[in-house]
Amino acid sequence: MKTPTARKQSFLEIGICLCAAVCLILLSWKSPSARTLVIEGLEEAPLKWVGHEDPMGIDIDIMTEVLRTMGIRDYVFRFVDNGSRLLHNARNGNSDIVLTLSMNDERAEFLLYPNEAHLLLDWRFAIRVEDKEKIRFEEFSDLARVRIGAAADYSYTSAFWNSGLDIQTVARSDLLIPMLLQNRFDAVPVNYLNTIYDSLQNRYRNKIAFLYPPLRRAPYYNVFSKASDYPEKEAFLSRYDEIIREMREDGRLLRIFERYLGPDGYDWWQSQYSQ
Repeated sequence: MKTPTARKQSFLEIGICLCAAVCLILLSWKSPSARTLVIEGLEEAPLKWVGHEDPMGIDIDIMTEVLRTMGIRDYVFRFVDNGSRLLHNARNGNSDIVLTLSMNDERAEFLLYPNEAHLLLDWRFAIRVEDKEKIRFEEFSDLARVRIGAAADYSYTSAFWNSGLDIQTVARSDLLIPMLLQNRFDAVPVNYLNTIYDSLQNRYRNKIAFLYPPLRRAPYYNVFSKASDYPEKEAFLSRYDEIIREMREDGRLLRIFERYLGPDGYDWWQSQYSQ
C-alpha cells in the first residue's frame, strides 16, 4: 500500500508528464495563419533571379518590403523552370503568390488580382545614340525610312506588324541589339526594362537610346492563387494595395528601381508614375 508521500509523488509525476505532452503538442502545432507563405516566379533579371544562392531582383525587393511592412516573416521564394508549371502550381494551390503576371480572362479564373499593378512593363524602339536627333516616333509613319528589326516569334502589337514599315525579322530577340549596334538595323523594339539592365551589365548603355512613347505598355501584378489555403487572402490583397501606393509615394519604389537601373531608374519610375 502506497504511503501519502508516495501517492503525492505519483500524482506529481503524472502531472509533469501531462504538462510535457501538452507543451509538445503546442510546439508542434501551427495555426493556418502561421504557415509559410509560398511565392513563386520565373527567373528573369532584373525582376527576379537567384544571385549568390539568395533570391534578388526588383520583384523580390518589392515583395520583401511589402511583407516586412505587413509584419510577415515566414515566407519563401521559389523559382520554377517554365510558365506552364508556374500556372499549374497556382491553379492547384501548390503556391500562394505568383510574381509579375499580366492580366487576362483565363488567368482571372484561378488567380486573385490586386487593384495595384506594381510595374508597368513596356516595349520601346531602341536606336543608336548618334541617331537620337534624327529618328523620332510619334506614329508609325515617322519610321517610314528606317530599317527596323524584330523577333519573328514576338507579337508586339498587331498595329506594328500591319504598319507597312520595312520590318526585317530575326529568329531571336537577343539578336536585335547586337545587329542594331552593327548598323544592320536602325531601330528595334525591345523590352525596355530588360534592355536597360543588360546594357548596364554589359557596358553598352552609352551606345543606345530609346524612343518614347512606348510601342506597347502593360500592367503587371503580384497575384494570389484562388486555390491557396493561406488565410485571409482578400485582406492581404487589400493591405498589399495600400502598401504599394505608399511605396510609390514615399520613394521606396524609386529606390528599388535605382538599385538595379542606376540613373535610368528615375526616368523609368517617372514615366510610369508621374504622368
